[in-house]
Amino acid sequence: MAFNLLGSELPQRGNRITGMLGRGLFKGLGWKLSGEFPNHPKMIVALAPHTSNIDFLLAAGVFLGHGLQVSYLAKQSLFRFPLGVLMSALGGIPVDQKSAQGLVEQMATRFNNTSKLVLGITPEGTRGKVEEWKRGFALIAQAANVPILPAIADYKTKVVRLEKLITNVQDTEYVLRTMKSFAEAATPRFPRKFLPVSPD
Repeated sequence: MAFNLLGSELPQRGNRITGMLGRGLFKGLGWKLSGEFPNHPKMIVALAPHTSNIDFLLAAGVFLGHGLQVSYLAKQSLFRFPLGVLMSALGGIPVDQKSAQGLVEQMATRFNNTSKLVLGITPEGTRGKVEEWKRGFALIAQAANVPILPAIADYKTKVVRLEKLITNVQDTEYVLRTMKSFAEAATPRFPRKFLPVSPD
């Protein structure tokens, strides 16, 4: 499927040149895209499975290619001048780890105070093998009442699939099960690093 035009409700950035660069990067890596971004002003894009830095290149290609403005979380200390200028320009959101407000509360507040926000997160939290997925993305979605769009990278078919939007975000266990089932149906770059779905 070709890169589609974004709906008017989605936050957008970039221009024709950056769009061409993003699509060129994505297709140059030999990948295809399935699905589309729903026309929703606020959501979390959850990328899985995540076992390689190439996953970020794929995500960057998809986001740039569409002209979609996607934010990400980073430590507040990284936003000092001059690096902070670049971090903010690339969509970085500073997280104050010493704040009395926890991460979930900080992000819920930001979602509530912003008319349009798409947040990109890897539920596994790291490209290394983990024993348990981090629940932060599901808890943020629950607290802010924003849907989750699973973005699944399958290295066997070389297709990034944008799955159906998860709207039942008040049930975090359901969110985790759904995301894990989508991820397990795909082949990660390094399968030994991927945590399979538990049999229950």
